[in-house]
Amino acid sequence: MALAEDSRNASRPNILRRTYLLDREFQLKYILLLTGMGAGSMLLFGVLANQVLRMSAEGGLSGVETLWWLTGVGTVGMGIALGLFGLLFTHRVAGPVHVMSLYVAALAAGRYPRLRPLRRKDELRAFFGRFSEAVDRIRQREADEALALEQALSVLKDLGATPEAREALATLESLRARKRQAVDTSAPPATFKSVA
Repeated sequence: MALAEDSRNASRPNILRRTYLLDREFQLKYILLLTGMGAGSMLLFGVLANQVLRMSAEGGLSGVETLWWLTGVGTVGMGIALGLFGLLFTHRVAGPVHVMSLYVAALAAGRYPRLRPLRRKDELRAFFGRFSEAVDRIRQREADEALALEQALSVLKDLGATPEAREALATLESLRARKRQAVDTSAPPATFKSVA
C-alpha cells in the first residue's frame, strides 16, 4: 500500500507556488488597511501610555496600575474594532461567493440563471466578471446547439420511417427541448436570496 502511494507521489511533479499577490489590488488594499490599523493603534497606545506615565510621575499616582487599565481598554477596543472590520470585510467577500454558489447550483440543475450585478462595495469583481462571462458563453453554446439540433430535426423528420429512426429523432427532439429550456430567457428567473 505504501509502495503504491510512494509511486503515485513520485509521478506527480512537486509544484511550489511562490506568487503571493494573486489579486494585487484586492490583497494590497486589505494588507495596507490592516497594517494601518495595527500601526495606528500601537501609536495611539504609545501616546496614551506616555501620557499616563507622565501624569502619574507628576501626581504621584501608580503608573503601573493605570497602564494595566489602559492596556485592557486598548485590547478590548482593538478587539471590537477588528471584529467589526472582519464582519464588514467578510460580508463583502462572502456575499459574492454565496450568490455565485447559488448560481452554480442552478447551473448544476440544468438552468442558466440571470446574473445580477454585485453590490457597489462587493469584492471579487474580477472573478465575478470572469464567472459571468463563462456562464454567458456556455449559455450561447447551448443556444447554438439547440438551433443546430432544430435545423437537423427539420431536415430529418421526413426520413424517420423505421421505428429506430423515429426513436432516434425523438431522442434528438428531447435533447433540443432540454437545451432550449435551459437557455430560455422568457422563463421566470430563479429566486435567489439577497445577501445585501
